Amino acid sequence: MSDVERDQAVSLLAEHFAEGRLTPSEFDQRTTEALSARTRGELDHVMVDLPAVPAGVPAPPAMDATPGSVDRQGSRMAHWRRSSLAPWAIFAVFFVVVWVATGGGYFWPVWPIMGWGLGVAINGVKALTEVGSPPTEHPRQLPGPPPSR
Repeated sequence: MSDVERDQAVSLLAEHFAEGRLTPSEFDQRTTEALSARTRGELDHVMVDLPAVPAGVPAPPAMDATPGSVDRQGSRMAHWRRSSLAPWAIFAVFFVVVWVATGGGYFWPVWPIMGWGLGVAINGVKALTEVGSPPTEHPRQLPGPPPSR
């Protein structure tokens, strides 16, 4: 299961949400499940009752199957979407749902959405402009004897 497949599923869910096939809470739940899916079966479960390909959504691009051909820029962007953009979008929908449920009025969700969104946007720009490998928690070191002098 790749990040690209998860991102494509989230994009399809967003299209279904925009077309009115999903409620905000269903979109929130399915997006969370899609982003945490580890197998194709888990990802298929999220999409099981939705049409296969909604109108206007292009087919996913073919992947290069050459071993070791990793698009680092795409990997950084996928990591950013999964770790920053998706939680922000989920909570933005949640804030709007709370605002509607409490009777509307002054649109207070604009402040947490914009405040958090600014940080998400800055991280997105960094993900686009950074050179090197995708972010990792710890550098990987090969076992072996220390270098000799």
